[in-house]
Amino acid sequence: MKRIVLGVDGSDGSIQAARVAGRLTADLGAELTAVHVRHVAPIALSSAPVAVASDPEEALGAIEELARKRTAQALDPLDIPWAFQVRAGDPAAELEQAAAEQRADLIVVGSQGHTVVHRLLLGSVSTRLTHHAQRPVMVVPLT
Repeated sequence: MKRIVLGVDGSDGSIQAARVAGRLTADLGAELTAVHVRHVAPIALSSAPVAVASDPEEALGAIEELARKRTAQALDPLDIPWAFQVRAGDPAAELEQAAAEQRADLIVVGSQGHTVVHRLLLGSVSTRLTHHAQRPVMVVPLT
């Protein structure tokens, strides 16, 4: 195993996945790329059950920065080289695309993403990847 793609969104589940992927990377001497996917859920704003930011770009940037910061906190102590990549679109499709482009041997994701609302609207990214990815997927449970 030479290349690993890690899906991160800043949630506790993705940070648990980062720790596992980081240890695996260190043990195998692999390359690790953490991928954050910017995604705006297709919801009707008038019936949104959550507050909507006045500037969506600002909100997406804040989420991206949180994901970058928390991922660094999980991976930097392991003293391994890693890269952070930002993509936009459907999270499962973009993670699979990033893995294909990098010829990754494995995709690692957490079992739980950001919010219940997000999972209800989009379905679980981990479930979609395990059913449709063209390479192995490791789903790390939140412990």
